[in-house]
Amino acid sequence: MQTLEAIAKRKSTRNYKQEQISEDALQIILKAGCAAPIAMARYDSLHITVVQNQALLDQIETSTEELIFKTMGVRRKTLYGGKTLILVSSTPIHRAGTEYINVGIVVENMVLAATDLGIDSVILGGAPGAVAQDSELIKALGIPEGFTPLSSVVLGYGAEDTPAKEHTIAINRV
Repeated sequence: MQTLEAIAKRKSTRNYKQEQISEDALQIILKAGCAAPIAMARYDSLHITVVQNQALLDQIETSTEELIFKTMGVRRKTLYGGKTLILVSSTPIHRAGTEYINVGIVVENMVLAATDLGIDSVILGGAPGAVAQDSELIKALGIPEGFTPLSSVVLGYGAEDTPAKEHTIAINRV
């Protein structure tokens, strides 16, 4: 698959088969994340956590559901039955907000690599927020001190084959 084709085919999948992705595919996806261009080459400010343990996935989902209920007043499943969750954490770096840009680039590289491999994904903001507020989960996941989970991605195989939606963003040319 070519880069532009992967970009066009990438979509958010919210219902997964109970099939785990292969270790080979996971390694390719992680390598793509590690290849992301990072501000000031501060790769030491980032940490990736792969979660495939079902008990921990269930705990993360429960914590995320509670956080969403407290903030939005709705209850819903949040990991969508996915069997692999990748959390990307960062320490604060030189300019406020740069850590979010870095984490976003890592996550985007990973989801594009996954799409290229025929693996579906969804990027989540709630799960890292819930994990960040739960010191027991931080410890169980081995997230180093000083690192905060900022984004995450669920990987797996979609239960339905839905096409990617076409999106439009306003563009101003000066």
